[in-house]
Amino acid sequence: METFMIYAAGVTVGVFLLYFLGVALAPYAPDSVKDDHFECGLPASSAVPKKANFGFFVYAIMFIVADMTGLFFTLFVYSESKHSSLIASLFAIIMAVAVTIAMKEHKHAENS
Repeated sequence: METFMIYAAGVTVGVFLLYFLGVALAPYAPDSVKDDHFECGLPASSAVPKKANFGFFVYAIMFIVADMTGLFFTLFVYSESKHSSLIASLFAIIMAVAVTIAMKEHKHAENS
């Protein structure tokens, strides 16, 4: 318990020191844009809105799927029962099939 308290205190002091160091060393350069209130981001730079690339959205979704798959898969892998290993295997197969189908659909939509 004592080691944890020393670690927690060290991390807390380190975070505060880094924060105050950043405040002390950061340049102070106020600007009209920086002082302005933002409700919907910066004003539009042109009258015609730019279309967002759908590939970024697909990439973000695939990252979330891979991240969650890794999390749940590791929870099953470190269990010692055969039932958990079977569930982990089925989960991995289902996720691999889902990712393969999603990537094929993305490639098909990209080529069209």
